[in-house]
Amino acid sequence: MRAMHVRRGFSAAASGSVDYAAQALENPLIKHAGEQLLYSRPKTIALSGPAGFLGSNVVDSILDAHEFRRANGADPGELLLLSSSPGTLMARLTSQLGSQRLKTVRATRVDYYHQHDVDSWHDQLGSLGLGGCNAVFANLAGLAGPVPGKPDSMMAVNYRAPVAAARACEALGFGHFVQSSTQATKAERAGQVPYSRWKSMTDYSLARLEKLPVSITSLGLLYSSKSGAVGQRGDMLNMTDLTLLPLTPIMGNGTAPLQPLEVADAANRIAFLCLTEFSSRATQRYDLRRMPGGGWVSNSSNKTTTVRVGNINNADVAANGTNSGNSMYVADDGMNKMWNKDSWKQLVTNNQRHYTLRMYDAVGPEIMSMLELNEKFAKINNRKLTPVFVDYRNFERVLNVASLGNLNRQFVSLLRSEQATEKPIVGNPTEFEQLLGNDARLLRLDEVERNFRRRFPYWSTLKWAFRNYGVIEPGISLGLEIAVTYLFGKQAGNMDNWIKTRGVVGLSALCAIAGGSAYLGAEFANAIVTFTPPSLPPPVPPPAG
Repeated sequence: MRAMHVRRGFSAAASGSVDYAAQALENPLIKHAGEQLLYSRPKTIALSGPAGFLGSNVVDSILDAHEFRRANGADPGELLLLSSSPGTLMARLTSQLGSQRLKTVRATRVDYYHQHDVDSWHDQLGSLGLGGCNAVFANLAGLAGPVPGKPDSMMAVNYRAPVAAARACEALGFGHFVQSSTQATKAERAGQVPYSRWKSMTDYSLARLEKLPVSITSLGLLYSSKSGAVGQRGDMLNMTDLTLLPLTPIMGNGTAPLQPLEVADAANRIAFLCLTEFSSRATQRYDLRRMPGGGWVSNSSNKTTTVRVGNINNADVAANGTNSGNSMYVADDGMNKMWNKDSWKQLVTNNQRHYTLRMYDAVGPEIMSMLELNEKFAKINNRKLTPVFVDYRNFERVLNVASLGNLNRQFVSLLRSEQATEKPIVGNPTEFEQLLGNDARLLRLDEVERNFRRRFPYWSTLKWAFRNYGVIEPGISLGLEIAVTYLFGKQAGNMDNWIKTRGVVGLSALCAIAGGSAYLGAEFANAIVTFTPPSLPPPVPPPAG
């Protein structure tokens, strides 16, 4: 009844902004968590990465919540966008959304590449009026690959800048810090891959803060149900575009587990974390799940090994069949080896910060392999997938020169890591899914409406190749590997036979070129003879007899 009353009041109060009102009412954030949004104190939110794939969706969700609060007579709060080009960003948002919708928005310039001292963050945020228990910092900025000409760029953006900002927020008495992390921090090779290493170090640093409440969302693979893109805007070359090719290369054996999450679902829940009271939410209950004999599963069961984080509850311990000792849960040998390391996860399992630290597996409701993911996106685009299983080497050679959209060297390394390990790690999205309410559900890929059809961006790919001309040679090798593997099997295209395969193909190509050249030369000579008149008179026949 209360929810119906809220909706009617919102509709009546928002008669002057019908379009935005209808848009806000359709948002699951408003449908499921409208009451909590109204009863929460107005928040001043500093948001980094507002122009990114996730950040732009979080901005939309926060603005819908502001419309909802304003229409119901509540102070909407304020949104401060942290950007390297605030003028350009605000001009674009104004042209897209209009000035009326942006009444609660302002922007300021930050430099994640160089702004790494606590004092600069403290003074900038403080001078803008941010501070106190109703101030929130949401760090959505991230850099998945290196930037040419900017050494240590990944460390700067993913570690040094957010850590300095968090410590400044703690000094200013902020009420909450929301960190977008990644499930890659749990992978076997997380310490070897720069992106996951810096993210993991940031998570650990945030977990050590004594006064600042922190929520860490470990995000899985994000996709958009509107554009069919994975991990980025739909107008760029995308990983899913490979499914539009006649032959789709699949790295390795395609068994690495993924948990795709719809970006709007992630954005709504991160916006909810920013807009509501930190102390009213539970933390992640189950962090990791593994099959005793290896492998992974998509739901909790008695056959899985679970490790509990957050508040300790003896009844739940007994129900899950685990023993408790010193606030730690006894698991299988493989889990104990990992969890006994001095990692940031141990801070949670030891209950040292369960009042001021919240962690969530921000992953999708389905667990699928890379092959299954590509099959689903091909089906969405009304295509039939023709997979070709190729080695990682040529892919990595291409990506060492330049990232192919969101498909980068870091992602490939983590895929190889999870495919090779006997016990790949997956997240449990239960608590993240139900942040908005017990009846809130995450979108599944099978539920995506087929209201779009992507086409392979050949022109964008050519421009990318000529701009990064170093990818041409490994790109040709990759294409050759795909063709040879498809025609003659994986054995012909694998690394053991790669030199022989390239030699045979190269010799065949040279023979074809030589034969074709000879044929064309002969035909050209015939044409010249036909169309060229003789320069000398024909010889006089000899006299008879």
